[in-house]
Amino acid sequence: MRTNLFKPSKTADWSLVILINFMWATQVPVIRIIGDRMGTVAVAFIPLILSTIIFIPFLLAENKKRGIGLRWKWKDIKYFLVSGLVGIFLLQYLYTLGSQMTLAANAGIITLTIPVLVTLFASIMLKEKLNAVRVISFILAIGGVLLTSLPDLSSAQFGTGEYLTGNLIFLAACFCCAFYNTFVKYLVDKHYTELEILVYSSIIGSIASIPMLIWVEPFDSMDFINNGGMVIVWILELSIIVYGVASLLFFYVLKRMDVTQAILGNYLLPFFIAVLGIVLLGESITLSMIIGGIIIFASTLMVTIYEKNLLQYFEKRTTKNKPL
Repeated sequence: MRTNLFKPSKTADWSLVILINFMWATQVPVIRIIGDRMGTVAVAFIPLILSTIIFIPFLLAENKKRGIGLRWKWKDIKYFLVSGLVGIFLLQYLYTLGSQMTLAANAGIITLTIPVLVTLFASIMLKEKLNAVRVISFILAIGGVLLTSLPDLSSAQFGTGEYLTGNLIFLAACFCCAFYNTFVKYLVDKHYTELEILVYSSIIGSIASIPMLIWVEPFDSMDFINNGGMVIVWILELSIIVYGVASLLFFYVLKRMDVTQAILGNYLLPFFIAVLGIVLLGESITLSMIIGGIIIFASTLMVTIYEKNLLQYFEKRTTKNKPL
C-alpha cells in the first residue's frame, strides 16, 4: 500500500504558531491607535502590569490544584529574575525607546534578525542543531518578508547618522527578544508551567517598570480613565491577548518543538501586521505583500508540519542517488 509522504503530523502545533503570531501582530496597530493618547512608557508597561494582575489568580488556582505553593525560593526566582528583567522589562523599554529614535521601516527590517539570533542562542544554550529543511525555510521566509516589506525597504535609512543610535537600540531589543524566547524554552525544559513562566517573569518586569512610571513618565490614572472606553478596551487587549494568552500558547508550543522551529513563525508578523493595518487603520496592500505572505506561509508549513516528512524525503532521495 502506498503511503502519503506529506501527511500532516503537527497540524495543531502549526495552527497555534499562526494564531500566536496573529495575536502578537495586533500589538502594532493597537499601539498606533492609542499612541497619541498615552505616553510611550505607559503604553509599554501599563498593559504588562494589568496582565500580571489578571493572571495571578489563574496561577494561584493552578497551584492549589497541584497542591504546591508559590515558587519564591532563590533556586526558582533566580531564573525569573533573568526572564523578567531581560525578556520583559528591558525588552519593552528598548523596543519603545528604539521605535521612537528610528524609522518604522528600519525597525521592521531589523526584526528580521530575531529568528537568526534565536538560532544562535539556541545552538549555544540548548544545543539545538539546524537541518536542511530549517535552512531552506529561513531563506524562503526572509525572501517572503523582504517582498512584504518592499515599501519599507525603499524608505529605510540605516546609514543616516540621526537614526544610528535608534537602530542600535532597536537591535539590542531584538537581542533581548531572542534571548528571552530561548531562555523560556530552557525554563520549559526545567518543567515550569506556562502560567509560572508568564506570571513570575511578569511580576519581576512589572516591579522593575514602576520607577519608570513614577519618575520618567509619571502615570496619571484619571487621565487614563478620561481617554475613553476604547482606549481601555485596547489596553485590555494588549494585557490579555498579547501579553497573556499569546505568551501562554507560545510556552505550550515550546514543549512540543524546538525554539528554532517555533520562532520561524515570527516571519508571519509583517504579513499579519499589514493585513491588520488594512482592517483597522485603512492602509493599502500590494501584490508583493500578498506574494510575500504566501511564501512566508509556505516556509512556516515546512518547518512546523512537514519537517519530519521532508527530511525523510531528502534522505530517500540522497540514498537513491548514491552510486553503488
